[in-house]
Amino acid sequence: MGLIRKAVSQLKDYVPGKTPSDPKAIKLASNENPFGPSPKAIDALKKAADRSQVYPDQQARSLREELAKAFGLTADSIVIGNGSDEIMLMITTAFLSADEEAVICQNSFSLYEFVTRLLDGRPVFVPLKNNRQDLAAVAAAITAKTKLIFLTNPHNPTGTYLPVTELAAFLSKVPKEIIVVIDEAYAEFASSADFPKSVELLKLFANVIVLRTFSKYYGLAGLRVGYALARPEIIAPLLKTKLPFNVNRPAQAAAEAALGDKRFLEKTLKNNGEGKNQLYSAFDSLGLEYIKTEANFIFVNIKKPATAFCQEMMSRGVSIRPLTSFGFPEAIRVSIGTKDQNNRFIALLKALL
Repeated sequence: MGLIRKAVSQLKDYVPGKTPSDPKAIKLASNENPFGPSPKAIDALKKAADRSQVYPDQQARSLREELAKAFGLTADSIVIGNGSDEIMLMITTAFLSADEEAVICQNSFSLYEFVTRLLDGRPVFVPLKNNRQDLAAVAAAITAKTKLIFLTNPHNPTGTYLPVTELAAFLSKVPKEIIVVIDEAYAEFASSADFPKSVELLKLFANVIVLRTFSKYYGLAGLRVGYALARPEIIAPLLKTKLPFNVNRPAQAAAEAALGDKRFLEKTLKNNGEGKNQLYSAFDSLGLEYIKTEANFIFVNIKKPATAFCQEMMSRGVSIRPLTSFGFPEAIRVSIGTKDQNNRFIALLKALL
């Protein structure tokens, strides 16, 4: 008998976006904020570091209360995690038993499959339709063993989204004993008028968990702070499965400060909107197929092996993400950077293509 659990031995390694070793290189591979952290977050981080000998608030009460104010909820409707990745693990630990099923859309973030398999659950994959999550197919995949459904809105890596009417109609058909996890890691960047307001969904549906993160919009990916919004009766078991002191003191302080830095957040959104149009124009001029995005990245079909292409880009000082691990071997995902970063990427793209 082997020492390692079968589920663990079958897990796949996570493939991250590559960070260049050259300090002059630019990284447009992991959808990070091109402006770095909020200045207010940096100040809070420094102040909190002075008390690093003291354990953090294991309930992250102050941060939860500020998020509750921002969303018009109560603090018991929120849980904080070491990134939203950890909250996905809390969810499967709390709700998924061995051999129960989690429905997952193909070509999506690999952590949904990872946390399902880690708890001896069974992932059930549903293909995308025209690069969008097919909610009719997701509904058809539900069985008596289904316990979780993972959706992502906007979708990573295509940047497509589920409109509010379509998503609400789907949720109304899902049995109440099935938890629907909606990963909104990029929701702050969505600009379409019919993009769902997650808080309204929580009022209508008791079995929904909405995931958010401080990694992208707020520029705190290196500190690992995520959160979930749900009804208190759903949050309560997540608090039980959460490890004590899971989010450190400086990270909590920085996240709370970043939440209130409106000027920085406005600057981030303005840059993202302008950067989208800058990159769309370049892709049009090159005749490349791409998908208009609701996030801070763009999916591009380069019609050649993406891994080798991205390696060549990296060797010349620009890191972008090949989507081979997502199941798109001839597509790339480029994060929207500053105007100068985008220009550098465009110039190199033209040279290589």
